[in-house]
Amino acid sequence: MKRTIGWACALLLQAAVVGSYALPVANLSHAAAFPGGCEKAGPQPDTLPGAQSTTYSNTGKRDLRLHVFAPADNAKPRPAILFFFGGGWRTGTINAFVQPAKAFTELGYVTVLADYRVQCRDGSSPLDSLDDAEAAYAWLRAHTEAYNIDPKRLVLAGDSAGGHLALATGLRAPEAEKPAALILFNPVVDLVAPAPRHLKARASEISPSEMPTQGMPPTIVFHGDKDLTVPIQTVRDFCQRAEASDAVCQLQEYAGVGHGFFKSKPLYTETQLRAVRFLDQQGISPEAYQQRAGR
Repeated sequence: MKRTIGWACALLLQAAVVGSYALPVANLSHAAAFPGGCEKAGPQPDTLPGAQSTTYSNTGKRDLRLHVFAPADNAKPRPAILFFFGGGWRTGTINAFVQPAKAFTELGYVTVLADYRVQCRDGSSPLDSLDDAEAAYAWLRAHTEAYNIDPKRLVLAGDSAGGHLALATGLRAPEAEKPAALILFNPVVDLVAPAPRHLKARASEISPSEMPTQGMPPTIVFHGDKDLTVPIQTVRDFCQRAEASDAVCQLQEYAGVGHGFFKSKPLYTETQLRAVRFLDQQGISPEAYQQRAGR
């Protein structure tokens, strides 16, 4: 039986259908942070300039695509970063990470942008979005050779709801298939606290706050301390729990800024430099790999 729970406006539960019965609509605490309708949730592009675009899944209504940007000199296995856009699991665009993807490609990374189902476009739930994220990651792992990707240096990244997808995918992956690292921008880590009591068990299925952190990939999180959409304390609590299990969870806090702060200069450049430095410290970057290999 396929699981479906309908959330809209981030954590506004619209309806939940499991088998043949529906659960009622309930307001959740983060809902007001994602106001407005679905007017701007247009179709996703099938291709992006400069990218190799391919279908990794089909929903029955449309193709879900991956867009791969490769360095000009891509003759040897490279580290790769798979990006998931944000938008509260209800909207968002594949174009959101084009600029960062191209910047990392110039540094020698293969970068990949993943489309996935969202409520405004597909009538889907966060559970469906996570299913898609895991499918995109599995597809890319199965095709690393085709894109000259080193499967041991595959990184997941995302913003807000996309950060949730990257983190949950990394936590739920089997030990032998864990990503090499995670780069998260103001990620949603706790879906249980804002859920009504009768839905907390369901929310816990996809909430990183409830998932084991043993073996979690090295993680860097960028978060503003004035974030009203995803309270920074939820991320502090998550990283504290992860570090207690000997995981690396490096939280970079930014004073006086809110949700999505990293998209504007100069913080865009600053967060990117920190992310590059973090990957280098983990031995993931092209330069670190070349030095380790004695090249």
